[in-house]
Amino acid sequence: MKDMEQRSVSLEIRSLNEEERKIEGYAAVFSDNYTQLSDRWGDKFYEKVSPGAFAKTLREKTNNIFMLINHDWNKVVGRRGSNLILEEDSVGLRFELTVPNTTDGNDLLENVRNGLIQGCSFGFKITNQRTKWDESYTNFYRDITEVDLFEVTATPMPAYADTTISARSELSIRDLREEAKPKDPEERNDNNDVLTRNANLLASFFMPKNN
Repeated sequence: MKDMEQRSVSLEIRSLNEEERKIEGYAAVFSDNYTQLSDRWGDKFYEKVSPGAFAKTLREKTNNIFMLINHDWNKVVGRRGSNLILEEDSVGLRFELTVPNTTDGNDLLENVRNGLIQGCSFGFKITNQRTKWDESYTNFYRDITEVDLFEVTATPMPAYADTTISARSELSIRDLREEAKPKDPEERNDNNDVLTRNANLLASFFMPKNN
């Protein structure tokens, strides 16, 4: 799906009820700590998902969020409003899946039971965020405050830190860092305003463009 970003985290299975064919856990977990990521050019930045990020999308999309296997839209095992419950709580994005009696569903149940699938990912677009540089312009931080959620995925590779962001811009964080640094001595004295202004510039680099 065009412009969709993905993140993977360790799958926190709170319960696996094989008789009722239910899998429960968290597709995203909130944390005070940032996770290091890289853009497509290898430049590093730091990111975290803020509490409340899923509230609007869950309120507005009552049946058009899906659960897939390994981001494969040919392997749909859940749909909100049918056999998939999604809710945001103080921990993160909680899911409860009643696994369908299909080939993909049965494979998922067996792979979770055997520990072959230990991760969960979610596919989304960022609709709002807070961004900032540190004072040395070395590190860039992004707090995702609102997303448009499309899918959650069971995956055998929960490697959030290895996720690569595919941005539509041809610029890199390295280029934008040089543009963001204040050139005028008076501008340097008002560093907080400069950091805010230029973090907003970089935010526009990450935000999806409307077609």
